[in-house]
Amino acid sequence: MKVMLLLMLSILSFQASAQEAYVCKNGTAERTVEVVYSQPGNKVPCDVQYIKSSGSQVLWSANHEVGYCESKAQAFATKLGTLGWTCSKVNNVAAEQPLIE
Repeated sequence: MKVMLLLMLSILSFQASAQEAYVCKNGTAERTVEVVYSQPGNKVPCDVQYIKSSGSQVLWSANHEVGYCESKAQAFATKLGTLGWTCSKVNNVAAEQPLIE
């Protein structure tokens, strides 16, 4: 039983976690730009993932430069805003903060 519990905790500790995301809407369509950290609690390595109904893709990655993924995600959400999307920043907090209207 202890071995199983330790194994489960180990697996959960290595899962990627998202701490910052932008939810962008245009009519009924929704897209998400999120920063995913490979090591929870650490800002690198990280990926910027772009998620839409047809799938997701990694747009940028960083292994050493803290802040790179966050700035790329924000810039991409801002770009989507210029293309008619309304984006809101979502952190660990449940409330959304308007970014672009």
